[in-house]
Amino acid sequence: MSFTKLLATAILCMFAFSPLAYSQEVNQDYIINQEGHKIYGTIKKSFDFNHTKSIPFINTEGVKTNYYPEEIQEFGLENGRRFKSRPMPNKEKEGTVFFQIVLQGNVSLLSYRNRYFIENEAHFLELYVVSESKDVDGKLVRTKDREYMGRLSYILYGPCGNELQEKISKTNLSEKELISTFEAYYACEKKPYQLNVKNLPFVRASLVPGAGVQYSQSYLTKDSFDEIPHVFNTNYSPFISLGVKLDHWRRLPRFAFDSGIGFTKGDNVINMELFKPNQRYSATEEFSSSTIIIPIFINYLTFRTRNNEFYIGAGAVIRSNTLKSKFSIVDHKITYEPVTVRLSEESVFSYSSSKFSPAIKLGVNFLYKNRFGIVSEFQLEHVSKGYTIDLSSRQSYYNSLVASYMIGFRL
Repeated sequence: MSFTKLLATAILCMFAFSPLAYSQEVNQDYIINQEGHKIYGTIKKSFDFNHTKSIPFINTEGVKTNYYPEEIQEFGLENGRRFKSRPMPNKEKEGTVFFQIVLQGNVSLLSYRNRYFIENEAHFLELYVVSESKDVDGKLVRTKDREYMGRLSYILYGPCGNELQEKISKTNLSEKELISTFEAYYACEKKPYQLNVKNLPFVRASLVPGAGVQYSQSYLTKDSFDEIPHVFNTNYSPFISLGVKLDHWRRLPRFAFDSGIGFTKGDNVINMELFKPNQRYSATEEFSSSTIIIPIFINYLTFRTRNNEFYIGAGAVIRSNTLKSKFSIVDHKITYEPVTVRLSEESVFSYSSSKFSPAIKLGVNFLYKNRFGIVSEFQLEHVSKGYTIDLSSRQSYYNSLVASYMIGFRL
Protein backbone atom coordinates (compact mmCIF):
# COMPACT_ATOMS: atom_id res chain seq x y z
CA MET A 1 0.00 0.00 0.00
CA SER A 2 1.37 3.43 -0.93
CA PHE A 3 1.85 6.35 1.44
CA THR A 4 -0.99 8.14 -0.33
CA LYS A 5 -3.41 5.33 0.43
CA LEU A 6 -2.21 5.10 4.03
CA LEU A 7 -2.64 8.85 4.50
CA ALA A 8 -6.14 8.72 3.00
CA THR A 9 -7.04 5.81 5.28
CA ALA A 10 -5.71 7.64 8.33
CA ILE A 11 -7.72 10.78 7.52
CA LEU A 12 -10.88 8.72 7.04
CA CYS A 13 -10.29 7.04 10.39
CA MET A 14 -9.83 10.42 12.05
CA PHE A 15 -13.11 11.74 10.79
CA ALA A 16 -14.97 8.49 11.43
CA PHE A 17 -15.27 9.69 15.02
CA SER A 18 -16.63 13.10 14.06
CA PRO A 19 -20.23 12.25 15.01
CA LEU A 20 -19.01 12.02 18.61
CA ALA A 21 -17.92 15.61 18.36
CA TYR A 22 -21.39 16.95 17.69
CA SER A 23 -23.32 15.53 20.60
CA GLN A 24 -25.78 17.95 22.16
CA GLU A 25 -24.65 20.07 25.06
CA VAL A 26 -25.96 23.07 26.94
CA ASN A 27 -24.64 26.45 25.83
CA GLN A 28 -23.09 28.25 28.75
CA ASP A 29 -21.44 31.15 26.93
CA TYR A 30 -23.36 34.42 27.16
CA ILE A 31 -23.33 38.13 26.55
CA ILE A 32 -25.02 40.95 28.46
CA ASN A 33 -26.22 43.57 26.03
CA GLN A 34 -26.42 47.32 26.64
CA GLU A 35 -29.95 46.93 28.02
CA GLY A 36 -28.70 44.52 30.68
CA HIS A 37 -30.27 41.36 29.19
CA LYS A 38 -28.30 38.14 29.38
CA ILE A 39 -28.36 36.21 26.09
CA TYR A 40 -27.04 32.65 25.94
CA GLY A 41 -25.29 31.19 22.92
CA THR A 42 -21.84 30.14 21.78
CA ILE A 43 -18.75 32.30 21.54
CA LYS A 44 -16.42 30.97 18.90
CA LYS A 45 -13.29 30.41 20.90
CA SER A 46 -10.37 32.67 20.29
CA PHE A 47 -7.21 31.58 22.05
CA ASP A 48 -6.58 34.51 24.32
CA PHE A 49 -9.59 36.61 25.18
CA ASN A 50 -7.35 38.77 27.33
CA HIS A 51 -6.20 40.35 24.05
CA THR A 52 -9.31 40.21 21.91
CA LYS A 53 -10.81 43.25 20.19
CA SER A 54 -14.16 41.61 19.38
CA ILE A 55 -16.05 38.36 19.96
CA PRO A 56 -17.98 36.25 17.41
CA PHE A 57 -21.25 35.29 19.14
CA ILE A 58 -23.76 32.74 17.82
CA ASN A 59 -27.14 32.81 19.55
CA THR A 60 -29.39 29.79 20.09
CA GLU A 61 -31.10 30.47 16.76
CA GLY A 62 -27.83 30.24 14.88
CA VAL A 63 -27.45 33.95 14.14
CA LYS A 64 -23.83 35.10 14.27
CA THR A 65 -22.90 38.63 15.40
CA ASN A 66 -19.48 40.13 15.94
CA TYR A 67 -19.58 42.28 19.09
CA TYR A 68 -17.15 45.05 20.02
CA PRO A 69 -16.63 46.35 23.58
CA GLU A 70 -18.83 49.41 23.09
CA GLU A 71 -21.75 47.22 21.99
CA ILE A 72 -22.14 44.97 25.08
CA GLN A 73 -21.62 45.30 28.83
CA GLU A 74 -20.13 41.90 29.52
CA PHE A 75 -19.59 38.40 28.21
CA GLY A 76 -18.83 35.08 29.88
CA LEU A 77 -17.42 31.72 28.83
CA GLU A 78 -18.48 28.26 29.87
CA ASN A 79 -15.17 27.74 31.71
CA GLY A 80 -16.04 30.50 34.17
CA ARG A 81 -14.03 33.34 32.67
CA ARG A 82 -15.82 36.70 32.64
CA PHE A 83 -15.09 39.94 30.79
CA LYS A 84 -16.52 43.44 31.04
CA SER A 85 -16.40 46.48 28.79
CA ARG A 86 -14.95 49.69 30.12
CA PRO A 87 -12.36 52.33 29.15
CA MET A 88 -8.75 52.29 30.33
CA PRO A 89 -8.04 54.45 33.38
CA ASN A 90 -7.71 58.11 32.39
CA LYS A 91 -8.21 57.22 28.72
CA GLU A 92 -12.00 57.41 28.45
CA LYS A 93 -11.84 59.24 25.10
CA GLU A 94 -9.98 56.33 23.48
CA GLY A 95 -12.96 53.98 23.80
CA THR A 96 -13.62 50.79 25.68
CA VAL A 97 -11.85 47.43 25.80
CA PHE A 98 -12.65 43.98 27.19
CA PHE A 99 -11.18 43.55 30.67
CA GLN A 100 -11.01 40.09 32.21
CA ILE A 101 -12.61 40.00 35.66
CA VAL A 102 -10.10 37.83 37.50
CA LEU A 103 -11.68 38.28 40.94
CA GLN A 104 -14.86 40.18 41.83
CA GLY A 105 -16.00 41.66 45.13
CA ASN A 106 -16.14 45.01 46.83
CA VAL A 107 -12.58 45.34 45.43
CA SER A 108 -12.10 43.62 42.09
CA LEU A 109 -8.99 42.48 40.23
CA LEU A 110 -9.01 42.87 36.44
CA SER A 111 -6.49 42.24 33.70
CA TYR A 112 -5.89 43.34 30.14
CA ARG A 113 -2.92 42.42 27.92
CA ASN A 114 -0.99 41.06 30.90
CA ARG A 115 -1.53 44.30 32.83
CA TYR A 116 -3.44 44.31 36.11
CA PHE A 117 -6.01 46.73 37.54
CA ILE A 118 -7.94 47.12 40.80
CA GLU A 119 -11.43 48.56 41.06
CA ASN A 120 -13.87 49.59 43.78
CA GLU A 121 -16.79 52.00 43.87
CA ALA A 122 -14.54 55.05 43.90
CA HIS A 123 -11.34 54.06 42.08
CA PHE A 124 -10.09 52.23 39.02
CA LEU A 125 -6.30 52.03 39.13
CA GLU A 126 -3.58 50.22 37.22
CA LEU A 127 -0.96 48.22 39.12
CA TYR A 128 2.46 48.82 37.66
CA VAL A 129 6.18 49.14 38.26
CA VAL A 130 8.06 52.33 37.37
CA SER A 131 11.58 51.81 36.04
CA GLU A 132 13.95 54.77 36.04
CA SER A 133 17.64 55.55 35.87
CA LYS A 134 19.42 57.35 38.69
CA ASP A 135 22.92 58.77 39.08
CA VAL A 136 24.54 57.17 42.11
CA ASP A 137 28.10 58.34 42.78
CA GLY A 138 28.64 59.04 39.09
CA LYS A 139 27.21 55.70 37.95
CA LEU A 140 23.94 55.30 36.08
CA VAL A 141 21.83 52.79 38.00
CA ARG A 142 18.42 51.49 36.93
CA THR A 143 15.92 51.23 39.77
CA LYS A 144 12.37 49.95 40.05
CA ASP A 145 9.63 51.65 42.02
CA ARG A 146 6.93 49.10 42.86
CA GLU A 147 4.10 51.60 42.62
CA TYR A 148 1.51 48.81 42.73
CA MET A 149 2.32 48.04 46.39
CA GLY A 150 1.23 51.49 47.47
CA ARG A 151 -1.97 51.25 45.47
CA LEU A 152 -2.78 47.85 46.92
CA SER A 153 -2.16 49.15 50.44
CA TYR A 154 -4.44 52.13 49.77
CA ILE A 155 -7.35 50.24 48.18
CA LEU A 156 -7.21 47.24 50.53
CA TYR A 157 -6.88 49.37 53.65
CA GLY A 158 -9.37 48.58 56.39
CA PRO A 159 -9.56 46.73 59.70
CA CYS A 160 -7.05 44.21 58.32
CA GLY A 161 -4.87 46.75 56.54
CA ASN A 162 -1.94 46.47 58.90
CA GLU A 163 -2.02 42.66 58.82
CA LEU A 164 -1.86 42.73 55.00
CA GLN A 165 1.20 44.95 54.80
CA GLU A 166 3.67 42.08 55.09
CA LYS A 167 1.73 40.07 52.50
CA ILE A 168 1.61 43.03 50.09
CA SER A 169 5.34 43.70 50.53
CA LYS A 170 6.08 40.18 49.22
CA THR A 171 3.57 40.26 46.35
CA ASN A 172 4.90 40.06 42.80
CA LEU A 173 3.02 41.58 39.91
CA SER A 174 1.61 38.28 38.64
CA GLU A 175 -1.87 36.79 38.52
CA LYS A 176 -1.10 34.03 41.01
CA GLU A 177 0.47 36.38 43.57
CA LEU A 178 -2.24 39.02 43.26
CA ILE A 179 -5.01 36.43 43.68
CA SER A 180 -3.27 35.15 46.81
CA THR A 181 -3.15 38.66 48.27
CA PHE A 182 -6.80 39.34 47.48
CA GLU A 183 -7.83 36.02 49.03
CA ALA A 184 -5.94 36.93 52.20
CA TYR A 185 -7.76 40.27 52.24
CA TYR A 186 -11.23 38.71 51.87
CA ALA A 187 -10.47 35.97 54.40
CA CYS A 188 -9.47 38.58 56.98
CA GLU A 189 -12.35 40.96 56.18
CA LYS A 190 -14.82 38.01 56.03
CA LYS A 191 -16.41 39.43 52.90
CA PRO A 192 -17.77 37.47 49.93
CA TYR A 193 -15.97 37.42 46.58
CA GLN A 194 -15.97 35.43 43.35
CA LEU A 195 -12.86 34.02 41.70
CA ASN A 196 -13.44 33.60 37.96
CA VAL A 197 -10.29 31.66 37.10
CA LYS A 198 -10.66 28.79 39.57
CA ASN A 199 -11.73 26.43 36.75
CA LEU A 200 -8.69 27.32 34.66
CA PRO A 201 -5.75 25.11 35.63
CA PHE A 202 -2.27 26.13 34.61
CA VAL A 203 -2.12 23.12 32.28
CA ARG A 204 -4.15 19.99 31.61
CA ALA A 205 -2.25 16.70 31.91
CA SER A 206 -3.70 13.56 30.33
CA LEU A 207 -2.69 9.95 29.89
CA VAL A 208 -3.24 8.60 26.37
CA PRO A 209 -3.09 4.80 25.99
CA GLY A 210 -3.33 3.91 22.32
CA ALA A 211 -2.68 1.45 19.54
CA GLY A 212 -1.95 1.73 15.86
CA VAL A 213 -0.09 0.49 12.83
CA GLN A 214 3.06 1.72 11.11
CA TYR A 215 4.19 1.33 7.51
CA SER A 216 7.79 1.75 6.36
CA GLN A 217 9.27 2.43 2.95
CA SER A 218 13.01 2.61 2.30
CA TYR A 219 15.49 4.07 -0.18
CA LEU A 220 19.25 3.83 -0.68
CA THR A 221 21.57 6.36 0.99
CA LYS A 222 23.99 8.36 -1.16
CA ASP A 223 27.09 6.84 0.41
CA SER A 224 26.08 3.24 -0.38
CA PHE A 225 27.16 0.95 -3.18
CA ASP A 226 24.75 -0.18 -5.89
CA GLU A 227 21.28 -0.86 -4.56
CA ILE A 228 20.58 -4.45 -3.67
CA PRO A 229 17.03 -5.35 -4.79
CA HIS A 230 15.16 -6.74 -1.83
CA VAL A 231 11.67 -7.15 -0.46
CA PHE A 232 10.18 -7.77 2.98
CA ASN A 233 7.28 -10.12 3.50
CA THR A 234 5.46 -7.22 5.17
CA ASN A 235 6.10 -3.52 5.64
CA TYR A 236 3.46 -3.18 8.33
CA SER A 237 3.76 -3.64 12.06
CA PRO A 238 1.24 -2.97 14.86
CA PHE A 239 2.24 -1.08 17.99
CA ILE A 240 0.88 -0.10 21.38
CA SER A 241 1.71 3.09 23.23
CA LEU A 242 1.21 5.02 26.43
CA GLY A 243 1.59 8.77 26.19
CA VAL A 244 1.40 11.88 28.33
CA LYS A 245 -0.17 15.01 26.85
CA LEU A 246 0.18 18.46 28.37
CA ASP A 247 -2.21 20.89 26.71
CA HIS A 248 -4.58 23.80 27.42
CA TRP A 249 -1.78 25.89 28.87
CA ARG A 250 -3.33 29.02 30.32
CA ARG A 251 -0.59 31.28 28.99
CA LEU A 252 0.15 29.39 25.74
CA PRO A 253 -3.24 27.93 24.80
CA ARG A 254 -2.27 27.07 21.22
CA PHE A 255 0.68 24.91 22.24
CA ALA A 256 0.86 21.40 23.66
CA PHE A 257 3.60 18.98 24.59
CA ASP A 258 3.39 15.22 24.42
CA SER A 259 5.71 12.31 24.96
CA GLY A 260 5.38 8.66 25.81
CA ILE A 261 6.61 5.19 25.09
CA GLY A 262 5.55 2.65 22.49
CA PHE A 263 6.41 -0.92 21.64
CA THR A 264 6.25 -3.00 18.48
CA LYS A 265 7.35 -6.59 17.91
CA GLY A 266 7.02 -9.06 15.09
CA ASP A 267 8.56 -11.64 12.73
CA ASN A 268 9.53 -10.87 9.17
CA VAL A 269 11.46 -12.22 6.20
CA ILE A 270 13.75 -10.37 3.78
CA ASN A 271 14.52 -11.77 0.33
CA MET A 272 17.10 -10.30 -2.05
CA GLU A 273 18.91 -10.88 -5.30
CA LEU A 274 22.07 -9.36 -6.71
CA PHE A 275 23.38 -9.87 -10.25
CA LYS A 276 27.01 -9.21 -11.12
CA PRO A 277 28.97 -10.19 -14.23
CA ASN A 278 28.95 -13.99 -14.31
CA GLN A 279 27.68 -14.11 -10.72
CA ARG A 280 24.32 -14.29 -9.06
CA TYR A 281 23.56 -13.84 -5.37
CA SER A 282 20.30 -14.62 -3.64
CA ALA A 283 19.66 -14.50 0.07
CA THR A 284 16.88 -15.06 2.54
CA GLU A 285 16.82 -14.17 6.20
CA GLU A 286 14.11 -14.76 8.74
CA PHE A 287 14.29 -12.54 11.79
CA SER A 288 12.39 -11.35 14.82
CA SER A 289 12.58 -7.69 15.79
CA SER A 290 11.30 -5.50 18.59
CA THR A 291 11.46 -1.74 18.96
CA ILE A 292 10.95 0.61 21.88
CA ILE A 293 9.64 3.93 20.59
CA ILE A 294 9.88 7.22 22.52
CA PRO A 295 8.24 10.19 20.73
CA ILE A 296 8.76 13.79 21.86
CA PHE A 297 6.59 16.46 20.22
CA ILE A 298 5.58 20.09 20.47
CA ASN A 299 2.15 20.65 18.91
CA TYR A 300 0.47 23.77 17.60
CA LEU A 301 -3.31 24.08 17.65
CA THR A 302 -4.39 25.24 14.19
CA PHE A 303 -8.16 25.55 14.67
CA ARG A 304 -11.16 24.32 16.60
CA THR A 305 -14.66 23.23 15.76
CA ARG A 306 -17.34 23.05 18.44
CA ASN A 307 -15.82 20.02 20.14
CA ASN A 308 -12.69 19.15 18.15
CA GLU A 309 -9.15 20.47 18.14
CA PHE A 310 -6.94 20.06 15.07
CA TYR A 311 -3.21 20.38 15.51
CA ILE A 312 0.13 19.86 13.82
CA GLY A 313 3.26 18.70 15.62
CA ALA A 314 7.02 18.61 15.14
CA GLY A 315 9.55 16.71 17.14
CA ALA A 316 11.67 13.60 17.21
CA VAL A 317 11.36 9.86 17.79
CA ILE A 318 13.93 7.81 19.65
CA ARG A 319 14.00 4.17 18.55
CA SER A 320 15.81 1.36 20.32
CA ASN A 321 15.90 -1.73 18.09
CA THR A 322 16.62 -5.36 18.90
CA LEU A 323 16.96 -7.92 16.10
CA LYS A 324 17.36 -11.68 16.36
CA SER A 325 18.14 -13.72 13.26
CA LYS A 326 16.27 -17.02 13.13
CA PHE A 327 17.51 -18.36 9.81
CA SER A 328 19.64 -17.01 7.00
CA ILE A 329 21.13 -18.49 3.86
CA VAL A 330 23.10 -17.01 0.97
CA ASP A 331 23.18 -18.69 -2.44
CA HIS A 332 26.23 -17.62 -4.52
CA LYS A 333 26.25 -18.96 -8.07
CA ILE A 334 29.16 -18.48 -10.50
CA THR A 335 27.68 -18.76 -13.99
CA TYR A 336 30.83 -19.13 -16.14
CA GLU A 337 32.31 -22.59 -16.71
CA PRO A 338 32.63 -24.50 -14.58
CA VAL A 339 29.37 -23.46 -12.90
CA THR A 340 29.66 -23.55 -9.13
CA VAL A 341 27.17 -22.92 -6.35
CA ARG A 342 28.11 -22.01 -2.83
CA LEU A 343 25.67 -21.99 0.07
CA SER A 344 26.47 -20.28 3.34
CA GLU A 345 24.55 -19.51 6.47
CA GLU A 346 25.37 -15.93 7.33
CA SER A 347 23.37 -12.91 8.38
CA VAL A 348 23.01 -10.24 5.70
CA PHE A 349 20.55 -7.91 7.36
CA SER A 350 20.87 -5.68 10.45
CA TYR A 351 19.02 -2.83 12.14
CA SER A 352 20.67 0.18 13.71
CA SER A 353 20.50 -0.41 17.45
CA SER A 354 19.24 3.11 18.22
CA LYS A 355 18.10 6.11 16.23
CA PHE A 356 17.07 9.69 16.85
CA SER A 357 14.76 10.69 14.00
CA PRO A 358 12.89 13.90 13.08
CA ALA A 359 9.13 13.57 12.71
CA ILE A 360 5.96 15.55 12.02
CA LYS A 361 2.33 14.72 12.66
CA LEU A 362 -1.28 15.74 12.19
CA GLY A 363 -3.74 15.15 15.01
CA VAL A 364 -7.32 15.57 16.15
CA ASN A 365 -8.37 15.85 19.78
CA PHE A 366 -12.02 14.77 19.78
CA LEU A 367 -14.27 16.05 22.58
CA TYR A 368 -11.52 18.36 23.79
CA LYS A 369 -13.86 20.11 26.24
CA ASN A 370 -14.52 16.90 28.14
CA ARG A 371 -12.28 15.33 30.74
CA PHE A 372 -12.14 12.16 28.64
CA GLY A 373 -11.82 12.08 24.89
CA ILE A 374 -10.29 10.44 21.84
CA VAL A 375 -6.99 11.30 20.16
CA SER A 376 -6.26 10.40 16.56
CA GLU A 377 -2.86 11.05 14.95
CA PHE A 378 -1.08 10.47 11.65
CA GLN A 379 2.72 10.66 11.95
CA LEU A 380 5.54 10.72 9.41
CA GLU A 381 9.11 9.97 10.53
CA HIS A 382 12.43 9.93 8.68
CA VAL A 383 14.93 7.32 9.90
CA SER A 384 18.46 7.85 8.61
CA LYS A 385 20.35 4.60 7.87
CA GLY A 386 17.63 2.56 9.47
CA TYR A 387 19.01 -0.79 8.30
CA THR A 388 21.95 -2.29 6.46
CA ILE A 389 22.34 -5.10 3.91
CA ASP A 390 25.75 -6.76 3.71
CA LEU A 391 26.04 -8.94 0.61
CA SER A 392 29.00 -9.73 -1.63
CA SER A 393 31.34 -7.92 0.81
CA ARG A 394 29.50 -4.66 0.16
CA GLN A 395 27.37 -2.80 2.64
CA SER A 396 24.35 -0.85 1.47
CA TYR A 397 22.57 1.52 3.85
CA TYR A 398 18.90 2.38 3.63
CA ASN A 399 16.94 5.32 4.97
CA SER A 400 13.33 4.71 5.93
CA LEU A 401 10.16 6.76 5.88
CA VAL A 402 7.85 5.47 8.59
CA ALA A 403 4.19 6.46 8.44
CA SER A 404 2.00 5.54 11.38
CA TYR A 405 -1.59 5.96 12.43
CA MET A 406 -2.59 5.86 16.09
CA ILE A 407 -5.86 6.14 17.94
CA GLY A 408 -5.92 6.56 21.70
CA PHE A 409 -8.15 7.49 24.60
CA ARG A 410 -7.44 10.60 26.62
CA LEU A 411 -7.84 9.85 30.33
